[in-house]
Amino acid sequence: MTLLASFTHPVADAQRAFRRILKAMSEPGVVVSLPLTQGWGALSPAATAVLLTLVDQESALWLDPHLDSEIVRSNLRFHTGVALVEARTAPFALTHAATDPDPAHFAAGDNLAPEKSTTLIVEVAALSGGLTLRLSGPGLREPRAIAPQLPAAILRYLRERPHPFPQGVDLIFTCGEAMMALPRTTDVEVC
Repeated sequence: MTLLASFTHPVADAQRAFRRILKAMSEPGVVVSLPLTQGWGALSPAATAVLLTLVDQESALWLDPHLDSEIVRSNLRFHTGVALVEARTAPFALTHAATDPDPAHFAAGDNLAPEKSTTLIVEVAALSGGLTLRLSGPGLREPRAIAPQLPAAILRYLRERPHPFPQGVDLIFTCGEAMMALPRTTDVEVC
């Protein structure tokens, strides 16, 4: 078991990370940096910081086999206590753009509990240089253009949005020490 560092100042850094994640979720498309410089195994520092901040022993996480390793598992177990599950309907899921994840497979809502959803954390190659997307909706005074490098399945999901609100998936894109979010309430147009 190889344990890697978490936040340098656990309480202050976790609070700082939470405020930045909250900013990203409340202002869709805004890029924020997170206070961690080292990731666990193949995880970026940003993905690691998001996990350290949002998951705990009261939640569950689906982990993409592409990112699964003993280093990631042992550090999640030690630092967060999160339960790793096989069901993609877990409250949190971590995946990589290289696997071309389809967010529709993670929409946890059903007729009995339509308010349930999954926060899908996706490691991407870059938060710029991709297809331009125009965002509008809650948290945006005027439309905002973003261009993260997203896989085809995520672009298709954003175009179609097959799940009516409140069902759906909240997306967090991580790369290096930065992240951006697209909550399920955000309207997305491909330019």
